Amino acid sequence: MNTDLRTFRLVCSPKDVAAVEELLRAQGFEFRPEPFYSMARILEKEPFPLGESVAARFGRIYIQDRSSMLPPLMLAPKEGDVVLDMCAAPGSKTGLLARLVGRDGFVLASEPSSDRLALLRQNLRKVQAVNTATVHYESQKLPLPPSSWKTIQLDPPCSGWGTLNKNPKAMEVWKGEKTVPLVNLQRKLLTKAYELLAPGGRLVYSTCTTNVQENEEQTRFATEELGFELFDLPRPEGFTIADPLLPNMDGVLRVDGSGGGQGFYLCGLRKPGDEEKYTPDTCNPPGKKINLKKTEIPGSVDLSALPEGDIYEFKGKAMFLNKHALEILPKELRWQGFHIGKFNRDKFKPDPFARCLLPEKPDSSALVIENPQDIANLLAGQSLPAPAKGKGPVGLYYKDMLLGFTGKKGPRFIWTDK
Repeated sequence: MNTDLRTFRLVCSPKDVAAVEELLRAQGFEFRPEPFYSMARILEKEPFPLGESVAARFGRIYIQDRSSMLPPLMLAPKEGDVVLDMCAAPGSKTGLLARLVGRDGFVLASEPSSDRLALLRQNLRKVQAVNTATVHYESQKLPLPPSSWKTIQLDPPCSGWGTLNKNPKAMEVWKGEKTVPLVNLQRKLLTKAYELLAPGGRLVYSTCTTNVQENEEQTRFATEELGFELFDLPRPEGFTIADPLLPNMDGVLRVDGSGGGQGFYLCGLRKPGDEEKYTPDTCNPPGKKINLKKTEIPGSVDLSALPEGDIYEFKGKAMFLNKHALEILPKELRWQGFHIGKFNRDKFKPDPFARCLLPEKPDSSALVIENPQDIANLLAGQSLPAPAKGKGPVGLYYKDMLLGFTGKKGPRFIWTDK
């Protein structure tokens, strides 16, 4: 392996793996599986930018460094778990967490930067992480109740020394005293995470740097000054793991990057004590709850495909609010649900990428495409023949795999992502 490996992960259920790989191969991409995660792939041939592929356009793959996939996999939430992602943008790890907790789980993603928050929401929309909500806060100041989260991911801002193959000036920009503000911020975030974590709860702390001050020294701060306990992280197959740079760090992972991917550091932290039951206050949802009985909804939309929750209108946008968010988020927290479409008076129009609203089996109005090139042609602005009857939007499928919604104009199917 070399340090310049290009990696990505499939964003689909096991039954759709073959269809996603077929889409990629039809456009000339070649790849091989990774040993540490069944959905991870190593790119071997890239005839044009992978991000422009049909699979990427519809969020059926996500380009992500292999080391960056490790924090959610090491946190290993169970299906149905509720997770707080304290430093979420651009959303790579958030999206993977959402896949791991499944339809019945929930991830709250926090990001202080407006620009990065927009990117986070865009990426979550693309991979259809409908079981998420986002907040615009400095995570060290999150207005969440103490001891209210059983599982937390903390991947804070860091010096990025592990990304030198992509950011060769990282060590020059962040060296000496310049890392002090980062170290201080990381400690504030760790302190807040300890406060928010329920007794018995688990946290994975990670960075993409090799700097001992931001890694092992922060682990020592977390255990000796905050009161966390270390728990062992399993060694992921296919990675080169270096020895920790401080003693008594059994179970931490220092990924040195020589086996491929970025240099990374991860440690598992547990808050001592027995699990306590958290009783939330009443939530104050953003927007206005929609009366679906009075709303015109296209026949191609299957609202039962959504997890448990409600649909609200917020400034003309249709937002899905997850049941967990409605049950656990406090009144004073300002948050946003997951964007699924738009309202125009009492008419609902699904987002073109909202495959979360499609039935598993296509209905009689759906456009089911067998040839991958037809999808590429549709995205490029070419129309496809359609039955004369009916109107859009209609479900778009590749064979039996859900993609999104496409428009219909007269006897032609057309694509629009607006």
